[in-house]
Amino acid sequence: MNLFEWGTFTSHAGKQLDFKIECDAFSPDDWDCLARMVVSRLFKPFSHAEGIPRGGVPFAEAMNKYASGDENDMPMICDDIWTTGTSFKDYMNEKYPMALAGWGHRWVVFQRGPNQTLNSCRALFKLQGVD
Repeated sequence: MNLFEWGTFTSHAGKQLDFKIECDAFSPDDWDCLARMVVSRLFKPFSHAEGIPRGGVPFAEAMNKYASGDENDMPMICDDIWTTGTSFKDYMNEKYPMALAGWGHRWVVFQRGPNQTLNSCRALFKLQGVD
């Protein structure tokens, strides 16, 4: 399995893409390394990590090793790739319908589309030209 695949793909939001980032190619050690990279960039603790199914689950599992366990801290919402933000918006509406738009820590490994004003996240890696 390759991390990158060239071809025609459809995103979670239905957007046509000309390449795919296949994060299933990451090993558990890769996820652990990515989690440590995020932790080194955090400025506040997080209570626990939650992964947006399905790509965010292994990322959240790796992040939970660094969770504070303190319910007064906000959770970390994780996903593998940000393209349009639809999966984050859907997840937050389902799990935290009363939360403010910017509530919680939000991280992805790759960002391939722009953040939205009220629905944004931080990314370890951004594709060039993405704001």
